[in-house]
Amino acid sequence: MSALPAGPDPIADQDHTHGWIRALLEAVTAAVLEEQPGLMAFGDHRPERDRPSGGAWRGLETMCHVSALLASAHAPEPGSAQQLLDTADGAAASRGLRRRSEREENGVRASTWRSNRGDLLEVIVGVRVAIRAISGPFLPGSLRPASTTSPDSPVSPLTPPPRLLR
Repeated sequence: MSALPAGPDPIADQDHTHGWIRALLEAVTAAVLEEQPGLMAFGDHRPERDRPSGGAWRGLETMCHVSALLASAHAPEPGSAQQLLDTADGAAASRGLRRRSEREENGVRASTWRSNRGDLLEVIVGVRVAIRAISGPFLPGSLRPASTTSPDSPVSPLTPPPRLLR
C-alpha cells in the first residue's frame, strides 16, 4: 500500500520508479544484444544515483534517478549505428517512449527518447554502445530499497528520505 494519494495529481514513488528504470534498461540492452551479440554484455561505466529533480510535489522535494552509464563490452560492428538505434527505438516505443532527438558528431550517433511522465532514455553508438536513463520526478523513500537499477551490477547507495521545501 502506498502512502501516495490516488487523486488527480499523482506522482510516482521510489520503488515504482527504480523498477521501471531497471525494466527499461533490461529491455533496451536485451534488444541491442539480440541485434548484435558481438557486443557481449553491458556493464556499469559510471555509477547511478538519485538526485534532486529541482521540483517539489505538495511541498516535498522530488528526486530523479540517473542510471549508471551502461557501456558494451565490445565495439559495435562498423556501419551498424542506425540499425542499433532503430532496435533501441523499437524497445523504447514498446514501453511508451517517443524519440525526442538524434545527433551525429565525429562518427558518434546518439538518440534520446522521452516518456509522458518525463523519463529520458539515451543511446550512444560510437567506439562502444552506451545506454542510460533518467527518471521523471518521484517521491523518495522506499519500503523495499533496490540495490541497483542496472542489470547485473554492483550495489548503489540508497536514496535519502524526502525533505520539506520552504
